[in-house]
Amino acid sequence: MIARHPNDAGYPAALRDLVPAPDPLWLDGDEGVLDRPSVAIVGTRRMSPYGERVARELAAALAHAGAVVVSGLAQGIDCAAHGAAMDAGGASVAVLGEGITSFLANARGRRRRLAVALRAHGALVSPYPPIVPAQGWMFAKRNAVIAALSGAVIVVEAPSGSGALITAADAVRLGRPLFAVPGPLGATTCEGTNELIASGAARACLGPDEVARIVGLVAAPRVATADPLLDALAAGPLDLDELARRTRIDQGALRARLVALVFSGAVVDRDGRFGRAG
Repeated sequence: MIARHPNDAGYPAALRDLVPAPDPLWLDGDEGVLDRPSVAIVGTRRMSPYGERVARELAAALAHAGAVVVSGLAQGIDCAAHGAAMDAGGASVAVLGEGITSFLANARGRRRRLAVALRAHGALVSPYPPIVPAQGWMFAKRNAVIAALSGAVIVVEAPSGSGALITAADAVRLGRPLFAVPGPLGATTCEGTNELIASGAARACLGPDEVARIVGLVAAPRVATADPLLDALAAGPLDLDELARRTRIDQGALRARLVALVFSGAVVDRDGRFGRAG
């Protein structure tokens, strides 16, 4: 683990846009990733299947294009983005709202596994000394660092009052291009993102291509949806009639396909309405 000060040659130049800049910035991993084109992908901890799919597809496509995916290693959208970037063979950076040593000592499950992987395929960074534990007030500074480190910021899914909207406000303040993913009307998890687009604060993110170009990369390759039936369920549960209408699949064949997906655990039957698991 190393500490970099604003006057150090290895200090990320983008962070000097913050006033005051983190002094020092603590880092564990590959310091070189902080000099590469990067995109922040952030969102709610309580993601929907739709949000998870979009976060993973964007992260994978942008990683393939050469972007470092930056996020905050929180449950939900953040972890989906980190994991997909590394699964695609790319690099990712997690900005923590506590000291790195404290995080590694206390994180459990998927977040701990991702943290270990990030040290080998990117970096963990923090504006706080290694042993400082997390406090609620510390995450605003972490969100500002996420925005500052990134050439563009994408908010995938965020309800009103979400911490991801603080990152969005920081992006606007710092002059970073801001994108938001449009969500289904009436979905509470998308109220914040839809409002960002409606107010003109963010551009609608309809795919990775425009974002990749803005950070100086060639258009990102598109990641194909694995299953059109699962794609139809991405925005929320549907009954058999509506699912047949959207997919144009015969109901007999559709029932057989749904039975197989329910048994595999990919789809859940909720009293006649089918939804993606997760």
